[in-house]
Amino acid sequence: MTNLDLSKINNFNIKVYTDSLNCEEGVLTPVQIHGPNIIEVVSGDENLNNCDALLTSNSKFKLGIKTADCASVCLGDGERIGIIHIGWRGLVSGVYEKAEKLFKKENLEVFVGPFLRSFEIQKDFCFDQIFAKFGDRFFVYKGDKIIFDFKSALQSILPLNTFFDVRDTKSDLSLPSNRRDNTTKRLLTVISFK
Repeated sequence: MTNLDLSKINNFNIKVYTDSLNCEEGVLTPVQIHGPNIIEVVSGDENLNNCDALLTSNSKFKLGIKTADCASVCLGDGERIGIIHIGWRGLVSGVYEKAEKLFKKENLEVFVGPFLRSFEIQKDFCFDQIFAKFGDRFFVYKGDKIIFDFKSALQSILPLNTFFDVRDTKSDLSLPSNRRDNTTKRLLTVISFK
């Protein structure tokens, strides 16, 4: 587990585990599909298959998201908490924008866990989808390579006061990275009420 200084965040607690197999008990995690589906946890008995975002108003629940290069985006407004798995597919699907509408913006606080800040893409479906949403403003062309500035694209949809974990899964070898190592290990980011 990593200790984070989140003293400026008032609406929720965050823990980031560098190995999702060695974490605390009772964390609700979805079966993620890289899509825009959101499930509200009310009873704890909800089917958490096929979604990439959880939210709840019930203070007894801890919500988690597993990642290896994608971003875990945590949000809370004092009455509700949520956590979203966002890779390039989630980014272009609008899952954050859809979830944000369910929170009070005047009290909203957002935290983003460690993720891959930029990565090479091809001129394929991924490129086309990102281009359709953002144009080419987050592409960096280096010779015949196209680098997607994922962090800047993510920042463009998040509130200005968003707190970003400073670690990058590309350069921090203590973090699992699917693109770097083709690993099956995952980070687990957990959000709970204070």
